[in-house]
Amino acid sequence: MHARRLALLLVPASAVVAVLAPSVTVLATAYAGTHQAARSVPPAALETAREPRLPHRPAQAPPPYQPALPRTAPVPQRVLVHGTPHVRTDTAVPPPATPVTMPTTPTTPTTPTTIARHTARSTAAPVAQRTVTPPAPRPVAAPAPAPAPAPAPVKPQPSGGDDYPYSDATNNSIDRWGFNERQCTSFVAWRLALHGRILDNGAQGWGSALTWDDAARRLGIAVSTTPSVGAVAQWGAGESSAYYSPGSSSADGRFTASGYGHVAWVRSVYADGSVLVEQYNLGEGRSYSVMHVRAPRFLRLG
Repeated sequence: MHARRLALLLVPASAVVAVLAPSVTVLATAYAGTHQAARSVPPAALETAREPRLPHRPAQAPPPYQPALPRTAPVPQRVLVHGTPHVRTDTAVPPPATPVTMPTTPTTPTTPTTIARHTARSTAAPVAQRTVTPPAPRPVAAPAPAPAPAPAPVKPQPSGGDDYPYSDATNNSIDRWGFNERQCTSFVAWRLALHGRILDNGAQGWGSALTWDDAARRLGIAVSTTPSVGAVAQWGAGESSAYYSPGSSSADGRFTASGYGHVAWVRSVYADGSVLVEQYNLGEGRSYSVMHVRAPRFLRLG
């Protein structure tokens, strides 16, 4: 076995050449044929086969001339590269901007008159500086309080007649509020009850008409000289005041209360401060009446 393998390795080189010679001849013939065929193809066909020809482009005009900007020398700049100062020289400083000339304001033409004025001003004596002391602040006065408004005039209302419930009483009995019937105090108590103000003579101690102002102050009721509709006009014993005759616009008499005093209910207030009152038992008549008068005081019970 080993002898046969060794005999195969010792085959002479001529035998190998004889085996490979036909293959080499075929390859050489094929290469010569391909080279001859390439030479026989026209040049135009080869150029077409390589790539298509691009269409013809007309020549373009050159761009207009632009003057080159002046080149400035780069200004070194110090930058920090990885913690180490480094000088950069590739940063160029832009050229300085062209200065803009602002339009000047036309000046006044110089004339001999103008020159004379300027000369007079420059040669005049300097004015002495004067120190101006600011004035001391003036104290601001407190605003005056507004005057109290005057009571608005109230026109007299037409009389509704005598609606007193005890107008026909014949004896001197006590009414539901503790006053004698058909007296001025009983009538005023009736009028106040119609407006929601109930009096109780037995518990409050109003007494006769001459003590009504003292009882009102004791009970905390306001007593004033300013009249108002619904208030009670009050006179002390023998006290008098101005009286207006029926149809008169000015006081032309005096009214004087009796020894028991007098009270009446204010129905209207006039612009001059006088009042129109409703009352009972004026002049001991024990009847209903109205009177235009001025009263010394008013109890604001209504």
